Amino acid sequence: MEFCSKLSCILLCCFLVGNGRGMAQEVVYRDYTRQEAALLDSLKKEGVLPLFKGMRALRQQARGVKESTPVNIVPRRAGKREVTPENIIKERRVSVLTVNKYQGVTTRPDMVYGWATAVVLTADGVCVTNFHVFWELLDPAAKLNPADSVIFVATEDGRAYPITEILSFNKAADMAFFKIDTRGDVLTPMPLGDDLSAGANVHLLSNPEGYPYAYTHGRVSRTIALNPGDPFSRRMEMTADFAKGSSGGPIMDDRGNMVSMVSCIRAIYFSNQPPYHLQMNVKLTIPVSSLRRVIKSPKQK
Repeated sequence: MEFCSKLSCILLCCFLVGNGRGMAQEVVYRDYTRQEAALLDSLKKEGVLPLFKGMRALRQQARGVKESTPVNIVPRRAGKREVTPENIIKERRVSVLTVNKYQGVTTRPDMVYGWATAVVLTADGVCVTNFHVFWELLDPAAKLNPADSVIFVATEDGRAYPITEILSFNKAADMAFFKIDTRGDVLTPMPLGDDLSAGANVHLLSNPEGYPYAYTHGRVSRTIALNPGDPFSRRMEMTADFAKGSSGGPIMDDRGNMVSMVSCIRAIYFSNQPPYHLQMNVKLTIPVSSLRRVIKSPKQK
């Protein structure tokens, strides 16, 4: 009788724990199909668009920025506790921004379209993305697209922030630091971790074109140096998927710390003549040590 009583208690506890977990895992179905249209409406309704710095003004400001200028911030301290992929997505998505462009009225109505991804590094709005995301602003030989009026960032819930200045960049590392006007909001920075070795788990949250805030995961496949004499040329290759629009997206370890940043894809084809037959995509990313070479801070919080 005593054994049956104990068994009943164990089964009841298991049921309650299991049921509690089931109740806690609420699935949110978001409508991303109107995200760009909603951003356009927000810019117009709030009357903030005239306050945003235009592409030409940003390019003029960026001309005065020297490559690898130190960025004086205190990064968020890395987490030590391993967390589930579900919690990585839940806790880190507030630190991931969409990079968007606004096109004024031409032969077509004005519009907003998604361009890339950026990561929040400080509560007051210092962020990082790829050099090639801001290529038009940073390369003196580049020509601005006359249709593009403004480049800005936004949160998943549609809060738009102006980009006020480019702080630093490094072309070899394909990275650019910039500052945004948080419009009084206190942002949640992404914690920075350490470089990972081949075989380690990685988690990515980015904005592939048409599929914002998409999560993928994989492993580090290789760590390489494109130019052994330049530490900024180091790359971490991985198997987690990304695509156009993911540029600048954070790659995280099992503790939710940013360990790398999306850069580019190199395709391997069976032949250099038709039919080409794509065989493999090599996904290159920028290790966090490259970011740390530009970040200057006395100590971490």
